[in-house]
Amino acid sequence: MKINWQQKRWLAIFPLIALVIVILIVAVKPSPQKRENDRYQPLVKVIKVEKHSIAPFVTGFGRAKPKEIWQALSEVNGRVIYRHPLLEQGKVINAGTVVLKIDPVDYQLKLAQAQSDVNSASAEVSRVAMEEAKLSLSLKLENQRLGILEQELKRKRGLLNSGSIAQSTVDAEQNNVWAQQQKVLDLENAVKQHPANLAVAQAKQKVAQAKLSEAQRKLAKTTITLPFDARIASVNAELEQVVGERESLISAHRIGTMEIPVQVAMTDMRQFAQYLTKPMANDEQFPDIQSWLLDAEVSLFVGNQQYVWPGKLTSVGESIDPRGNTVTLIVDVNISNEAFDPKRRPPLINDMYVQVKITGSQQSLLAVPTNALHGGKIYLLTTDGTLEVRTVDIAFESDGLTVISSGLYEGEQVILSDVIPAVPGRHLRAVAPKSAE
Repeated sequence: MKINWQQKRWLAIFPLIALVIVILIVAVKPSPQKRENDRYQPLVKVIKVEKHSIAPFVTGFGRAKPKEIWQALSEVNGRVIYRHPLLEQGKVINAGTVVLKIDPVDYQLKLAQAQSDVNSASAEVSRVAMEEAKLSLSLKLENQRLGILEQELKRKRGLLNSGSIAQSTVDAEQNNVWAQQQKVLDLENAVKQHPANLAVAQAKQKVAQAKLSEAQRKLAKTTITLPFDARIASVNAELEQVVGERESLISAHRIGTMEIPVQVAMTDMRQFAQYLTKPMANDEQFPDIQSWLLDAEVSLFVGNQQYVWPGKLTSVGESIDPRGNTVTLIVDVNISNEAFDPKRRPPLINDMYVQVKITGSQQSLLAVPTNALHGGKIYLLTTDGTLEVRTVDIAFESDGLTVISSGLYEGEQVILSDVIPAVPGRHLRAVAPKSAE
């Protein structure tokens, strides 16, 4: 095969020509202009910081318990002769219902004896009073007789001086006067002693009356009656059982009001107290938490269900709980029997663990959307369009808004969008206010 050297020369020249063409293209193309001021500026959504009408609140937890607990203690000894058919744990019994009776025979006998003693003492007082009238009349009569005898003695002494009678007759008359004087003196002493005798008789009458009252009270205590509508918690008495004094027979919880000692963290309570406003002064001598009109919302969580009862803050615990360093707030919840509907929500009963939200009055507070927070920091768009990362103090969160206690000012622009990376000083572009809203 014959080689064409002319063709081989052109094959070697073609790559050189292509290289020259590329170099010419690169040399002729203008270089890209450098624009120093152009930066990548992400688009972010912003909102102006402003005040909102928000009610401050604090949240705690506690166990519900009855406001009033009634303990029926036996005040007499005896055998139980009656027990109400509904007197069982968990039953509800109306006020005024007789639930237990103790054998009253012994106390009926004591009452009869006490009544007899009162009658005897009253008769003694009447006798002493009548004796006073009798003594007073006798003293009057004996004084008159003494006067007559003294006149007769005077007359006979005159006859003795004239020699008409003997000395023995005068002496006999003198003895009669002395005897009458002694009788009058005894009566006067008896009359003087009479007030003391009457006081003794009246004192005995009072003692007898006190014993009668005690016997009546003892007899009344053989019947045990519920003082209010109550749910029975425990029963420790059975028919024919002999009970002694001071034994616990029944424990019952009053229906109508439940009390919840709510444990609130000291830090949360301190923050909440800063936003409380005291109502108009009512000239109270001691401060009363009820005058602050703080409402409460009691919530029970069962699975995904939440059951709510309205309540009222009534008092504050007298000391700090050392176990959790918490403050105890007492919340009362009024339970209406008419509102009892187990299909709609369970009843609020003893030892039920609930969450309590205590709310103050509405106030104008500086707040931002909660999703604008990044931990304890917030992103701001400065006036020159750059990113500022600022640490703020958070008070509390309410319905998607977080109240800022310090570190933020009204009118500043808060960034709602995520900025990645969040480098302070980075240039950003803001969405128009209407779009941001």
